[in-house]
Amino acid sequence: MERLGIEDDRFWQKLLILGILLNILACFTSDLGLDTHVKMAVDEDGALPWGDLRPEIAGQSDASDGGERVVLPLYDLSETGIKAFALFTFFGLLACLYRWSGVRSAAVFSLSPAMIFSVGRGYEEVYLAVFSALALLLFSGVLSNKNRPLQCFSGGVFFMSMAYSKGFADAQGVLLGALVTGAIALLWQRLQGSTLNGTAWMSRPHMVGIGVGLAVALLMVAFGLLEVNATLAIIGQQPLRYASAVAFSIFDVVVLFTLFGMVLWPFAGSIWRTLKRVEEPTLAMMTGYISGILVAIVFYVAALWTYEASIWGAEWPGVVWTMGNNGRYITMLFVPAVLMMHYVRKHEDVPTIDAPQSKTKAMFVTVLLLIPLSLMASLHGQTMWTDEAAIGMELGQDEQFLLVSEDTLGMHWLYTFYAPLDAGENNITGHWRSTNTAWEKDLNSTLSNVDTIVLSPEITFTPSGWDLKTSGESDFLNGKGEWRVLTRS
Repeated sequence: MERLGIEDDRFWQKLLILGILLNILACFTSDLGLDTHVKMAVDEDGALPWGDLRPEIAGQSDASDGGERVVLPLYDLSETGIKAFALFTFFGLLACLYRWSGVRSAAVFSLSPAMIFSVGRGYEEVYLAVFSALALLLFSGVLSNKNRPLQCFSGGVFFMSMAYSKGFADAQGVLLGALVTGAIALLWQRLQGSTLNGTAWMSRPHMVGIGVGLAVALLMVAFGLLEVNATLAIIGQQPLRYASAVAFSIFDVVVLFTLFGMVLWPFAGSIWRTLKRVEEPTLAMMTGYISGILVAIVFYVAALWTYEASIWGAEWPGVVWTMGNNGRYITMLFVPAVLMMHYVRKHEDVPTIDAPQSKTKAMFVTVLLLIPLSLMASLHGQTMWTDEAAIGMELGQDEQFLLVSEDTLGMHWLYTFYAPLDAGENNITGHWRSTNTAWEKDLNSTLSNVDTIVLSPEITFTPSGWDLKTSGESDFLNGKGEWRVLTRS
């Protein structure tokens, strides 16, 4: 390892360049992700034209119920525009990391398989990372102690922008949430600086981290029992399955994507021991912020897995493998974690990513283990067979088609046809039926206007009265097998 020069910044600069190239390459090799295709189809009223992703009647789409969702305005752009916007935002984050902390943290971030995965697919993780970092800086007042009320409100705006990005809040919700979270942050800081009895713990980072984490956990469970939304409501509806999902989520989010995927495990022990010894208000606020978001993501991912498995009728815990990449949400905490470690070093000389000391070899080996995953995320990327099928259908103005596939992600796959067909401009309507429904009967009743059907690779028979128009092969990661487009005889 000494021959590689892992102690030399020039070695890490080369890794940084490699990471940048892989992110650029991912934008060329990868199709947009399933969620991105869905968001591109959302109309100006926030509805999905071919029906909501979670139809009331399991296994079939309902074009009359488009639901209501919020998406970032950038999803109105073309595929090229979406990828370019994500890539330039990513470059901005890298530049800030390089300037604020150092080349090593920038290199690790650039080689993150989860980030390469997200950038190439046009996901919003890179924007969540920006919002998360800005919220932390403004809430904590690290950069300046002037105009704290304005800083806290602005931090609240960026904090609520994370909820907006994931569709949990609209514009009004962002402003209201910014007032509430900004007020909490301001009050917290005022209490930290007071001499009131019972506030001393608020300046102890480890106690704040534990306290905020427990409070967020209880709040997430309360939201679930109160059924504030369908996803969290599954906590009360299937408590035993949800409890097992939390265990899987802790492993996925904390162990795989945080400690290993963000190369934090070599430093976690020494950082935690320092947090237990130090008494510092700003560091305590940083710790509480990171702890709260970490716990919220763990509980949310567990609820998402449990809920989606329920509506898809998916095997448990097999769905965890299908949706395990949801752990990528935690990448939003990489920059805050680096900032916190940088701040810790002002109090004690502990190893961090940019000053690894005795942890250099452990850090390097972890990065080395991540590189094959980074290469896979970049060189392979997201593949779709639906764009080829869309071309083969040759649909005209005002026509309709039916996609028949498994329940798992069925509605997501339906919307991968939307952009290739120019469905909005051509007024094309897509329908979806699960393989477990009586979709053949529907073709002669509720779907009698459909003259084209697309059969996913898992369907091997041909219904009577239909002829093969075109077919093709999907790759291994998309189930492998032959997809087919049929037309009425």
